[in-house]
Amino acid sequence: MRLFDLHCDTAGECFNGKKSLLRSDLHIDLCKGEYLDEWMQIFAIWIPDELRGEAALDYFKKVHTNFIEQINLNNGKIEMYQRISEVNSNKKHSICKAIVACEGGSPFAFGDGIEVAKSYGVKVVTLTWNAENELGYGCQSGSENGLKPLGKRILKDMAANKIVADVSHLNRKGFYDAIQSEAAVIASHSNSVSVLEKYRKYSEDKFFSCRRSLDDEQIKLLSERGGLIGLNFCKSFLGDEGDDGFEAAYRHLYHMLELGAENTLAIGSDFDGCEINPELCGVDKMPAFEAFLRSKGFGDNLIDKIFFENANKFFKSILQN
Repeated sequence: MRLFDLHCDTAGECFNGKKSLLRSDLHIDLCKGEYLDEWMQIFAIWIPDELRGEAALDYFKKVHTNFIEQINLNNGKIEMYQRISEVNSNKKHSICKAIVACEGGSPFAFGDGIEVAKSYGVKVVTLTWNAENELGYGCQSGSENGLKPLGKRILKDMAANKIVADVSHLNRKGFYDAIQSEAAVIASHSNSVSVLEKYRKYSEDKFFSCRRSLDDEQIKLLSERGGLIGLNFCKSFLGDEGDDGFEAAYRHLYHMLELGAENTLAIGSDFDGCEINPELCGVDKMPAFEAFLRSKGFGDNLIDKIFFENANKFFKSILQN
C-alpha cells in the first residue's frame, strides 16, 4: 500500500528521547514502514509554547540537526524530499521520503524568517500551537482575535516561497484569516467537531478536543479551497474512552465525505505526539485500518485518495518548482 502522512512528532521524540529512527518503541520507525510501496512522511518539529524568539529557533535547529543525522545514518531507508518528481513516483519502493514541517511558527517569526525556514527545507508551518505566539492565537488561547499583522505578512511570504500554512492549532478567527490568504492551506491533523460532540461524553478535555477540531463550515471551506484535512488518530479527538479506534476514525471520515471532502481527506496521524488506541498506534497498523475501511464499503480509489493520492496531488501542485 501507499501512505502519505501529513503529521507526526517523531523527529522531536527521537531527539528528546535519544531514540533511533531505524528501530524503536515509537509509533514510527523505518522498520515498521518497510512494507509500504510508497511512503511520504511529513515530520513536524514541534515548538513548545513557552519557547520564543532565539530560544525557539535554537530548539528547532537542534531537533533538525539530529533528524538529518538520523537520515544520514539510515541511507537507503529514508531520504529528504528533494524534487516534486519524487512525490509522484510510480516506482514501488520502501524508502521513506521525508518532508520537514514546523509545528508552531515562533522560530521564523521575524523579518526574513520564512527565507530561513526555506533554507532548512521546511515545507509546512503550523502557524501556532495551542497558545498565543508572535503570529496569532492558538485554539486554547481564549482569544477571539485573528492573526496578528506579522502572521498575515508571513502568510504572504509563505505563498511566495511555496511553503504550506497549517491551521490545525489556530483559533477560529485565525483559521478564516489563513483561508482567505494567498497561501496554500491545510489542516494537517484535525477531525470533525460535529462527530466528536455526538460521540464524546462530557469532560473538560472534550472542550479542548472540540476547539482542536473543525466545524462543518471549515471542512467545506478547506475542500472548496483545494486544501487537505489529515485524519488525527489521537484518542480524545476521535471519540469517547474505549470508542476511539477504527470505528471512531471511520465515523469522522464518513461525515467529512458527506460534506464533500472526498478529494480533501488524508491521513494526519499525529504519531508520536499523542495517546492512540492500540488499533491505530503505529505506521505498521495501517494495513489493518485499510482493511477495516474496505469492510465498510470504501473502494480502492477512495482508499488510495485518503491514504496517499489526495496529499500527493496537493503537494505536486504546490511544490512543482
